[in-house]
Amino acid sequence: MLTSNRFKYDNINLHYMKGPDNGPPVVLLHGLSDSWQSYLTLIPYLLPYYTLYLPDLRGHGESYRSENYKIMDYVYDIKSFLENLFDEPVSLVGHSLGAAVLVVIAAEYPEKCRSISLIEPFIFKNKLNDKEFRKYFSGSLELCKKYRDIDTISKNTKETGTLARKRAADFLKLDKRAIVTVLENDVFDGFDPDKLLPEIACPVLILRGNIELEGFITKEKTDYFKDKIENCVIEYLEKSSHVVHVDQPAETARHLLEFFASV
Repeated sequence: MLTSNRFKYDNINLHYMKGPDNGPPVVLLHGLSDSWQSYLTLIPYLLPYYTLYLPDLRGHGESYRSENYKIMDYVYDIKSFLENLFDEPVSLVGHSLGAAVLVVIAAEYPEKCRSISLIEPFIFKNKLNDKEFRKYFSGSLELCKKYRDIDTISKNTKETGTLARKRAADFLKLDKRAIVTVLENDVFDGFDPDKLLPEIACPVLILRGNIELEGFITKEKTDYFKDKIENCVIEYLEKSSHVVHVDQPAETARHLLEFFASV
């Protein structure tokens, strides 16, 4: 069973879920406009072996609101979270925006990282020019301005079924300035993957989906990661979109568990 907790430090007030003490700690960070619940389908596979920590990033879920939503702002919160809750390096997992946060953590605070696992990392500025990407988030922003109920929003998202309802619930809790920061191209201020990636010393696992299913990581970007990161394993999940851990949770868990066991 997961329990709900608060991490308070200076001006930070993060909500996080914690699993039972079943093994070494693993911290999982969600992506933009999501919440800790994005890992619901993955949690059962990891819970028997590890003590899971799942924070809501600032402006997301039940965590605090802020004026600032650049990658480096999220880094400030998670660095403090790791420094105050853990005495030893931990295994870190991040999806999309959460993965970008971990790139900085691993490069600048290596003493906190046993390993990092990056699921479809959102680290390339050219994604901000992608028409479908912008259409999705600008459309979601307009939906949330226009409607305030889950039923209506879920009927107007591209997702379907229960996933549509979950996404609607996430959008209703989201501080919309987090999306605005992305749409205004400010989210990457101070973030330079060319400088950060070569500084990462801990083992790195990257899980990428299929670009034909809206995955972010192309073959060219795969080669870029291999060139920049010395200790890096990349796995391709052909049946997955950008949300690899949602589309193929069992396969995602297999790669993560094998990777954790190797470091």
